Amino acid sequence: MSKKLLLFFSLLSLFLCTSCFEFVEEITFNKDGSGSATLTINLSKSKTKIASIMLLDSVNGYKVPTKKTIKNKLTEMVNKIEKTKGIHNVKNTLNFDEFIVTISCDFDNVEALNEVLLTFSSKREALAIKKNKHFTYNKKNKTFTRSHHFNIGKEFQKTKMKDRKVFETATYTGIYRFDNPILSSTNTQAKISKSKKAIMLRVKAQDIITNKQTIKNKIQLQN
Repeated sequence: MSKKLLLFFSLLSLFLCTSCFEFVEEITFNKDGSGSATLTINLSKSKTKIASIMLLDSVNGYKVPTKKTIKNKLTEMVNKIEKTKGIHNVKNTLNFDEFIVTISCDFDNVEALNEVLLTFSSKREALAIKKNKHFTYNKKNKTFTRSHHFNIGKEFQKTKMKDRKVFETATYTGIYRFDNPILSSTNTQAKISKSKKAIMLRVKAQDIITNKQTIKNKIQLQN
């Protein structure tokens, strides 16, 4: 996701105080290319520490957002997503007991998902997405491609050394489900389920930032 995501910045000061969080992207496809998507930020493994941080005004020079601020930023984000053509049934949950945030929606096609990304991207990032789509789904050839064009590593190098620790144990998990069986996957780290209708990729955030691993993948489905 873009560095400009409102929710990310609202929770940034919390992330900088705990490196134990998980970013989960789940997409379920129908045969016609429509489907549903869910994005989850899970900080539950550090909930005790975060609960203590939430009682403070600032930590390490960062202002700690109030629950009201986080709720408002999440609402702003949801409102922007709801205005995207081809996106429906946008929902969100915000659990302050376990510190888990989710945003979900239904989409008419993957172009709608690309449009959502454009909404939260800088001009330079938007040009990259328009030229090389983050998501593509070819109904005729039954192929799904998950790409990635944000230069996270470049932005990462601009941060303070002490702040980079946030990503030491952070992880990204991508899960994609299909009606048709999966024949192949170009990302060797991704694991296909026994049913052949789901695939999962789980990598360390540090490995993505340093280009040791990639979340890019091209999945071939059975016709």
